Amino acid sequence: MSAVPRTERGLANLVAQGMLLAGRNVRLSSVTDTVVTMVIFPVVFVFGFLALFGNLLQVRGVDYAQFLPPAIVVQWMFSVAISAAFSFASDRRTGMLARYRALAINRGAVVVGRMAADALRALLAIAVILVTGYVAGFRFQAGPLAALGFVALSVCFALTLAAGTSALGLASREPEAVSSTLHLIYLPLLMISSAFVPADAFPGWLEPVVRAQPVTAVLDALRALADGGATAGPVLRAVLWMAGLLAVFSLAAVRAFRRAT
Repeated sequence: MSAVPRTERGLANLVAQGMLLAGRNVRLSSVTDTVVTMVIFPVVFVFGFLALFGNLLQVRGVDYAQFLPPAIVVQWMFSVAISAAFSFASDRRTGMLARYRALAINRGAVVVGRMAADALRALLAIAVILVTGYVAGFRFQAGPLAALGFVALSVCFALTLAAGTSALGLASREPEAVSSTLHLIYLPLLMISSAFVPADAFPGWLEPVVRAQPVTAVLDALRALADGGATAGPVLRAVLWMAGLLAVFSLAAVRAFRRAT
């Protein structure tokens, strides 16, 4: 007979325990921190970038109110992923992660709880950004199904990134250091992409790099879903990038979780 406790088995335990841990993860974020990070900052960034670059890019024929919101969404999906790493590093430093491993719970529940909390934070940020974008002039030209695809792709991107950042968080007991390191990684990826200006606005030698990297692929897919027209190509490219990254990141996160104490 297996010595594994019954509380570690089954889909029902995985879901129930995962939701309990998700609630715990959500409660750890203070209302003030959530409001500032997921509500106020996105609004400031949308209107701030519109004020800075709106008129400049209008000369190039770019409707910046339509162009910008997907970039702010991608930026905040990075923020969600960094918060996941911070939380795992905090749990390791406080010993909570070791306690999870000692408890008779489904090991996957720790992952499900983290993913559910991250998905909720991602959805909150997306909702705020889209409402703000709508006020500024952003519209979904391709209908409600494309809008749902936009949201789903954004959340999947956040969870893909979170798998990678979690590997780093699980390997560290210093949440502040993890957060600083990840900001140093994500800022160049975001800035050297088509997030805030079109790819052809970069110097000629840099443009191929901008077009080839995964952040630009996700941005192209989100803009295609928002603007209408041909969406299959950009969405497929983004999905392939995310699938490849998720495979690598998940392997790294599983190894880090097994080694974490």
